[in-house]
Amino acid sequence: MDYREIYKRVYAYMSEKVIDEDCGLLCNSHCCRNFTQDGEEIGIYLMPFEYESVYKDTPLEERFRFEKHTSKHYYIPPKVKYLYYFHCNKEDGCIRDLRPIQCRSYPFEPHLDGNKLSLVVEREQIHQCPLLDKMDELRKEFVEGIYQGWKLMLEVPGVKELIQYDSDIRKKHKNIRYIMGDFE
Repeated sequence: MDYREIYKRVYAYMSEKVIDEDCGLLCNSHCCRNFTQDGEEIGIYLMPFEYESVYKDTPLEERFRFEKHTSKHYYIPPKVKYLYYFHCNKEDGCIRDLRPIQCRSYPFEPHLDGNKLSLVVEREQIHQCPLLDKMDELRKEFVEGIYQGWKLMLEVPGVKELIQYDSDIRKKHKNIRYIMGDFE
């Protein structure tokens, strides 16, 4: 399976503008920050094979910091051997065309109920993005692209297990604020 080609297609699907205005300006690139308000260092997980397909052996590999996390020490499903944790550097600026899947998809998370894929917005967030108050302004092309991208991502080994793992936790903790489904 050519993961590089899949990621190229997914990134294309997920490249639509979220809203008519620049969402980075709306929140002062809040999602690209390196630390929480309490000073805790933060980053974002890459999807399975995203690091190898997009960042490995590129100048970005040197520019950013990547950590390899396993289920032994982190909340990662045991069937997913490892995930890379990506640390942005807000001071260097975001390379918007190469931002990770999780950044592209926000405010949506992929969600599986049985084999049915939908997009959800979680009730509990690690930060309060102004987009959460502008859900009715999200561009239709953005929402459709996010769905199509996640649908394609299900072909990558480990992604379905990861989505199901997160979906089960979300359901258990009743952490769903908003659901978008019925795309087909």
